[in-house]
Amino acid sequence: MRTSKKLARSGEAGMRTECIAYASRVDGTGPLLADVAMTPDGKPKPLLAVMHGYNGSKADVARDVRELAPAGVVAVAPDMRGRGQSAGRWDSGGLDVHDILDAVLETVRRYPGEIDARNLNIVGYSGGGANAVGCAVRFPDFFQTCVSFFGLSDYAEWYRSKARPDCNEVMDQVLGGGPDAVPEVYEARCATAAAGNAISRLHFFWDSEETICPPAIIQDFLEAHRRAGGATPAVHISKPGDARRWHHGYRTDNPDLGAADAVFLPDVLSVKRASPALPPRGRLAVTGYLVTRRFSVWIEDAKKGAVKGRVTVEYDLTGDKPAVKVVDNPRGYRVAIETSKERNL
Repeated sequence: MRTSKKLARSGEAGMRTECIAYASRVDGTGPLLADVAMTPDGKPKPLLAVMHGYNGSKADVARDVRELAPAGVVAVAPDMRGRGQSAGRWDSGGLDVHDILDAVLETVRRYPGEIDARNLNIVGYSGGGANAVGCAVRFPDFFQTCVSFFGLSDYAEWYRSKARPDCNEVMDQVLGGGPDAVPEVYEARCATAAAGNAISRLHFFWDSEETICPPAIIQDFLEAHRRAGGATPAVHISKPGDARRWHHGYRTDNPDLGAADAVFLPDVLSVKRASPALPPRGRLAVTGYLVTRRFSVWIEDAKKGAVKGRVTVEYDLTGDKPAVKVVDNPRGYRVAIETSKERNL
């Protein structure tokens, strides 16, 4: 698709910005929009997706994009479907999460000389932090580093916490009710159940006085990830008296959040010799859908936007063609498995 405006020089020392338009590779929803910023120099740089919050848009992370691009990354800030200026119907942790991967792959396609396709990363705030966790478990071999600021990993537990009654009303509307009414829908929105999928370098930031996204939800994810044998995530918790506080918001209203760049950017900027790789054989939880470089798994009508259910698959990548089979499916969902050669970024 054509870009919505030409590459334009910005005020920051040679930084250039563009708003690109693309369409979902799953169901064709479009146009979807994303802001892209970089300092073009013809050298491959890490890509960093920057995700807005639950009720936000890419405008909320415009400052992040302006500050991160000069640090040496290609920053990409999508408007998720049904948010900001993007078309479609937002589905709160459903296909909207795949829109992030589509934005990343479209940006790599457009700027091959400026992006190191082996070094894809994501950072998000609140609902965007939930999306960063979702990308870690739904696209396990795509993102090198996933950074979640006061995010969450289980929409059912967030709903039950009643921490944001307004967001519960949104979930009632777009998901068809709460977790007791439509448990299969919330099954697909529980990254904690798939914590063992994550092989990315993980960073979590929150403040000890956080109430909007209760930290106990992410702590459950961390425990599940530990039990699954995952590498130890980096957890950064601020508290009263600290010089910097990771209070809920954006860096426009809490400049302290900008100081976190120095904490996680070294992992993003480090040279990567290869893309993330799954073990040759293993087991993965599928929350609604799962996309890897060699195969994808779709439960029921997830490709049509009805993202629900959870199953477990075992895979074997040692042969010419991936072997994937469902090994746990207590609700008897229909499952489609697609295999392919390694994805060409």
